[in-house]
Amino acid sequence: MANEKTTHDKAEQHFFEVLKGFDQAMLITHGSGIGFHARPMAIAKTETDGGIWFISGGDTSKVDELKQDSAILAVMQKGGKTLSVGGRGELSRDKAKIAELWKETFRAWFKGKDDPNIVLIRLNPTEAEYWDNSGLQGLKFALKFAQAYVSGKNLRNDEMNADPEVHAKVSL
Repeated sequence: MANEKTTHDKAEQHFFEVLKGFDQAMLITHGSGIGFHARPMAIAKTETDGGIWFISGGDTSKVDELKQDSAILAVMQKGGKTLSVGGRGELSRDKAKIAELWKETFRAWFKGKDDPNIVLIRLNPTEAEYWDNSGLQGLKFALKFAQAYVSGKNLRNDEMNADPEVHAKVSL
């Protein structure tokens, strides 16, 4: 049991490290009549609990979709790292939080931090999954890939995913 906890703790710690490296995500909501709806979004901030903040216009389809179904997923990929974070979306118009999260680049979409159309979306995470093939992990993967290719043996997911530094599912 202690080994399971240690593995979970390592996986959770690695998840938080991977999450810090992203500044954009594909934000996925349940669309009306078309299934899922994904769109690229700038990440305004990540929290120590894995929560992710986005800034949006209140008159957008993603806000309407979240009002109907708060299930939400963010998917990120960059430099050999891939991460998905699922949970519930929460809408807020808290002026103090908007001021805290405001970045001047958001002016391309809004008149300023006092724009009445601004709505914050916070992804309150319940689960996450990551794959980290960056750095030394990428070299290890390349070696395993080459060995499988040369030997004619297939890479097995359970072999590749046994290391929490490479892959894990995390409940938050």
